Amino acid sequence: MTKIMFGNHAALRVRSAERDRIRAFYRDVLGCNLNRSLPTKDDFRIGADYYISFLYGGTGEGEPDKGATYSQEEALSDDDFLKAIFLELKTDDVDSMRQKITAFGVKALPVPDSHLYFQAPGGQVFRLVGVEEDLSRYEG
Repeated sequence: MTKIMFGNHAALRVRSAERDRIRAFYRDVLGCNLNRSLPTKDDFRIGADYYISFLYGGTGEGEPDKGATYSQEEALSDDDFLKAIFLELKTDDVDSMRQKITAFGVKALPVPDSHLYFQAPGGQVFRLVGVEEDLSRYEG
């Protein structure tokens, strides 16, 4: 049988008005590395080998994005993002990271679960979990 798995790259279309807040959250709160910044996008590294790009609109000017169109008008509203994908963030210190995230002023979501579910700048929804946490109850 053919195998399939998630890769280690993601790109998100966001409103350019959120750029400063996105940078501050991913760099200063989560400690991600801002690997590249162009007028149309920012590329971050999360952890050892996960890469996430924020696309702010316009046309890509650097490789490998040269000529690609990032239509800002196609970015979801914050309310629409709440209906989209939920992502999982793992940390080795849940309590400390929970404090940093909530102190930043993100929107915490009322999910009946012990984890912090929140909407990050740019609109994406995350669940914060521990690196060593047993999450088998979410796996069916």
